[in-house]
Amino acid sequence: MILRVRPDTPLPHHQPGQYTSLGLGYWEPRHPGCQEETLQPGDETRLARRAYSISCGILEEGELLDGERLNWLEFYIVLVRESERQEPPALTPRLFMLREGDRLFMQEKITGHFTLDPVKPGDTVLFLSTGTGEAPHNYMLWELLRRRHTGRILSACCVRYRRDLAYLATHEE
Repeated sequence: MILRVRPDTPLPHHQPGQYTSLGLGYWEPRHPGCQEETLQPGDETRLARRAYSISCGILEEGELLDGERLNWLEFYIVLVRESERQEPPALTPRLFMLREGDRLFMQEKITGHFTLDPVKPGDTVLFLSTGTGEAPHNYMLWELLRRRHTGRILSACCVRYRRDLAYLATHEE
């Protein structure tokens, strides 16, 4: 799922490659068919939170996305239906129940050191990922294109099923 979140406050300063946390209450409904969850006393007032890299759609109507106009952040999320861990997945089964306009928690602090800081204008840049791991790469790719990066850029994502390539049409374009 590609999820766009518009915060209540202006977007915090951040760089492509960084991440923030999203969350929903344990009281929120869960997607059908996911591993059962047993709530403990007090869980009904807690938030299920997880860190997600910020992504980017790269293009809008065939043109490079205008980052100056954006008032939202994009996230690329996969539904985790079950886990081998002791605790079943708490957040994604709830995120996949959201509808346009629903509210969720987004941490104001955006952080992370996986950025383009070390990349020089003529460097060759190679992005290799699996699945949703391409999220920060898409944001970095957009930034390099925006800067008119003069070096070569290769972005490759490997998944088991073609349907899991959420940005395939964008990359083909």
